[in-house]
Amino acid sequence: MSLLLILSAVLCAEGSNGVVKKYWVHSNNWNNPKNWDVSPDPCDPVILSDRGYDYSVLVTSRAHLNSLEFPSTGELMFGDRASISFSLSGLGPGQCSSPVSNTYTARQYSWGDPNNWYSPSRDPIFSTADSDRIPCWTDEVVFNESSVFNVLLDKSVEVGALKIGAEDLDTEDVRAYTLGAGRSQLQFINLAQLIVTGRTVCTNHQGCLCGNQLDCSSECPRRDCAKPIKSKGMCCHYCGAEVRFRPPAGFYLEKFKKSLGNFLKDKQLIDDNISITVSLQEYELSTLNVQITVSDSITDGIEGAGYESSRIASKIHDYIVDYDIVRASDLFILQSHLPYKSETTESLESNQTVTGGIQSWVLYLVLSVSFVLLIIIVVLLFKCSRRYRDNGNNQPHVRLDHGVLPRTLDRRFKPCVPALDQDIPTYEEVLMEDMLNRGIAPDQPRSQDSVLRGAPRRPGYAEIPTSDICDRARV
Repeated sequence: MSLLLILSAVLCAEGSNGVVKKYWVHSNNWNNPKNWDVSPDPCDPVILSDRGYDYSVLVTSRAHLNSLEFPSTGELMFGDRASISFSLSGLGPGQCSSPVSNTYTARQYSWGDPNNWYSPSRDPIFSTADSDRIPCWTDEVVFNESSVFNVLLDKSVEVGALKIGAEDLDTEDVRAYTLGAGRSQLQFINLAQLIVTGRTVCTNHQGCLCGNQLDCSSECPRRDCAKPIKSKGMCCHYCGAEVRFRPPAGFYLEKFKKSLGNFLKDKQLIDDNISITVSLQEYELSTLNVQITVSDSITDGIEGAGYESSRIASKIHDYIVDYDIVRASDLFILQSHLPYKSETTESLESNQTVTGGIQSWVLYLVLSVSFVLLIIIVVLLFKCSRRYRDNGNNQPHVRLDHGVLPRTLDRRFKPCVPALDQDIPTYEEVLMEDMLNRGIAPDQPRSQDSVLRGAPRRPGYAEIPTSDICDRARV
């Protein structure tokens, strides 16, 4: 116990310089109780299980055994002043009356499993999302020098720094280390690629994604609520609520966490049974969202687990809107329960989700449809005006009396009007009527076009076209 306290104090002191350190928690040491069926007893024959792969076992103390069975391949290592003896001397009569075989099992643990890492928490309010519990590209990874381990690393990962014992390694050193003989060769299994970036600080004020893939193959516990939630960056479903939003320009993640923590303390919304995480997650179209999860396992009331967390998430939602961090329409909240009637929860549907972006999507849809309709109208007007212009260019230019149109033509003629109504005069009829009114043509019936065409022309008048101005076919 004292060793654990000392280790925690050292880790907290090391993390004070801003570098996040992640420690591997497993070992293949002989004295690790997780590797045994039961605690080793001097009377029991010990079997080192054959796992089908090579592994190392480190003995760090003195052990007394009845017998020891080795696997087909592997190695047994001894630390300083460590030994194994097979003598039963010193045991009283009857102490080894019924020895039971005890099996030592060396297990492989995945690099991407968040349960295989430990990091000293520097935040008394917020927990860490599963995606941030594994080593990220700005973290320092530490393996204990006095331990041996089997790390399954079948995917490429990036870390800021890597330390095995007291030795700092870069990317080339890692490659040389894993290609070495003996203990170093057996510690990383299926090593894909381990890149050491050398950068241990996130310089983006909106926060940095972890960048490494999460392994959620471990079994999840059962949740005691009707509708458990599964959030990004979390391996298991939980009872509670999720609030997320897209960070606006000028958003500072660390300042937001500090402000939100003060709000939760002032409103007395912090409880040891409630876990709150704040993390940066990537959603559709590579958009980054600030995600807040609130979960609990409180089952005292009739509502079941997650009810208190849903209530706190509603308070967080209101806080974000009241302090104008983002608009309510840009917030998303998902809850296991409907905690109370409020502006936040009135719009919840039967699945108890609030999609804050609904109003924005409706607005975008209306604007998109309006824009398309405007484009159609502009195209139609352009085609119509072009047609009128083309029609005017295809017809002869009429000049009467030095460019002055006849009054009758100017008053009664309507270009491009379909001749559907027989009462609408044609171009020739309008000219005929105007010439008759001016006294420049004999008073003849309109039907005698041939006579008019044969009549002598009066000087000063241009040639009069006999085709319709409108190019449309007459009915």
